Amino acid sequence: MSAAFLPPNSASVSTAPAVIWRFADFEFQPAQDLLLYVPDGTTSKLEPKVAELLLLFLQQPGEVLSQDFLQQSLWPYLVVEQNSLYQLLTKLRKLLDDASRQPRYIKTIPKKGYCFIAPVTALTKAEPAAAASPVISAAPVLTPDPVNSITRRWQLSAWPRWQLYGSALVLLAAIAGFRAVASFGTDKPAAPPQYEVQEVSYALGTEFDVDAHPLADLLAYVKDVYSLEITDKTGQVLYQQRFSERIVKPAWHDSQKLLAFWHFREDSCELQIRSATGAVSHIADPVACLQVQKPVWQQSVTNAAEELVLVLQQKQQQQKQWLAYLYRTATREWVPIPVPLKPGQQLVSAVKGWQGEVFYLLKDAQHQSLLIDISGQVKLRWSYPVWLIAFDPTQGVMVTNDNAKHTSLLAKAPDGRQYAVFNTAQGLFTSLGIDQRGRLFTGLEAWQVDIRDKDNLPVFSTSSIDYLPVSNSLGETAFMSRRSGVCEVYLHSQGRVQQLSQYQGYDFVNFLEWRPDLSMLLSNRDLDIVLYDRQNTLLQFASQAQSTLLNLGWVDNERLFSFDGKTLRLYNLQGRLLQQQALAADNVYFDTAQQRWLVHRDLGWYQTRSADIDVKKLQLLQQLQPQQAHQMQNIRIRGNQLYWQSDWSKHDYIWRLALTDMASGSQHKAAEAVQLVKSGNLIWHFDVTPYGDLTIAQMDAMQGDIKMLKPVATKPQ
Repeated sequence: MSAAFLPPNSASVSTAPAVIWRFADFEFQPAQDLLLYVPDGTTSKLEPKVAELLLLFLQQPGEVLSQDFLQQSLWPYLVVEQNSLYQLLTKLRKLLDDASRQPRYIKTIPKKGYCFIAPVTALTKAEPAAAASPVISAAPVLTPDPVNSITRRWQLSAWPRWQLYGSALVLLAAIAGFRAVASFGTDKPAAPPQYEVQEVSYALGTEFDVDAHPLADLLAYVKDVYSLEITDKTGQVLYQQRFSERIVKPAWHDSQKLLAFWHFREDSCELQIRSATGAVSHIADPVACLQVQKPVWQQSVTNAAEELVLVLQQKQQQQKQWLAYLYRTATREWVPIPVPLKPGQQLVSAVKGWQGEVFYLLKDAQHQSLLIDISGQVKLRWSYPVWLIAFDPTQGVMVTNDNAKHTSLLAKAPDGRQYAVFNTAQGLFTSLGIDQRGRLFTGLEAWQVDIRDKDNLPVFSTSSIDYLPVSNSLGETAFMSRRSGVCEVYLHSQGRVQQLSQYQGYDFVNFLEWRPDLSMLLSNRDLDIVLYDRQNTLLQFASQAQSTLLNLGWVDNERLFSFDGKTLRLYNLQGRLLQQQALAADNVYFDTAQQRWLVHRDLGWYQTRSADIDVKKLQLLQQLQPQQAHQMQNIRIRGNQLYWQSDWSKHDYIWRLALTDMASGSQHKAAEAVQLVKSGNLIWHFDVTPYGDLTIAQMDAMQGDIKMLKPVATKPQ
């Protein structure tokens, strides 16, 4: 590579708009980020980062571009995770219809990087195509010097230390492609199979929630949230249907060609059973629910009808609880299953295992997981949270997620055998199905989320799972990220990102709030409450709540509050409980500017200015529609505007309500007063800056594919 080369975001590319790049049947116009397929004239508008990546390849055809070089060229001022580059590569390959295993354009060079292997021609607008000379004929394979490029960019931009540190992390974390890993720490010598990866879905879009028929050549998954796809196990589509509401968690019958899946309908869940050709076999009556798990088919005792074990989350006495039911299709019965839970344990899901028996996955207060039968006998234990699980009948093991970033699949057997199944740097494993031949079909998802500053510029990009951005009038943004595998709190201030927490456990962070005078931050860790300054963690103490917190916030500069659906508690800055009050409500929030409590109950917003909330004296502020109130979360006030988030048919909504008019006694109809600010799928969290700008923490630029891990050999013992 020429030493004069700089990435597309540098000043040296100012002449790029005058150049058009041609390769094979494609023509790329970087000035408009347009990719033209010449044979039929089809054009595609590329995302900016995808266009930058393509331009990098076209400017240096035949040269091996290292992962670190590409990361630094594409994100010179950001700390990004290794999945970010993989997402762009996947999108670009799909646009070019280029397979990674038999590439025509972008070839993976193991342990080195990527190389653009097609001949490239550079055309200027002033010269005809015949006058152009090819950039490549048989160019030597060279590796760019990322150190020189990085040094040059540091000299131009004077990187802060945190960016230097982040670059080193990216370099150390980069791993190319899929690879099988060796077994580990087994109590008995094990000889698990090796796997080769085959792509099942490769079309543009997002494919997830996969399940494989145990016997038949059938696969089912959800595409782009609303579509059910039934294919053979090579990915050839046999049947597809689009639904008006979201569908999730397909599950094949053990022997018949029947598929069960969930269909969200407003605030309810509807179980549907269809044939492999889409014919409706059974539709259950909708039941109120918040979330669902994959259905498990169970052999009927009488063989008179089909039975399924269904695990779903429902609201019980202001608390969310996972419950198990036996559903009989013939009678439409929902029979509660008495899963034996000890104090502190929660049901996670159900799974069919050895001898066709149904087992129940639990987690305890320490985030350890265990698999039990209906009698309570423990079959397996894990020291970390397990949420992805499937049974491999050929090995007699349960295959699960790993204990950190969910980039590995691990196996465990009751006899003590355990081994690593597969590891990837291409995304996160999010769903899993295994057939009777031991072939693993997995949903592999990758996405990018940006935390943005007051100028809407990204300050942090990652493929983590949750965020809680919260900005202030000083231009600072605090947020929570799970980029390290656990929840950590960060602060972006004056161009630097500071990690405020150093935590190794699995406790979850649901809330993050600035103190009214902006001198502290407040968050939870499960049932604990944590205070931070701008350097690190100051104090962590128990909330004394016995169930999940529904909200957490400030009353003033000296007092905090928490609410769990039953009890409202107040604390001082030393963690001492000052006051507690029994209160049945859907949620509570405190308006520090107006010094009033806002209470959500009975599909309405109410207010009171007294310290003790008397539900009989609450003043109605605004009646709400069910769609506006279902699963309310992320409540916050900016100025005199009240914001919150809800979902309806598993579609996410952000609402705004002006408090000033209602405080003065004016009356509005709900449809006029409550305004829809934003709606979409997979909105995790949001923030409203002091200037009224909306920041969304959402699965952005999401990519999902189905892969088959096919056992091909046995590892030597």
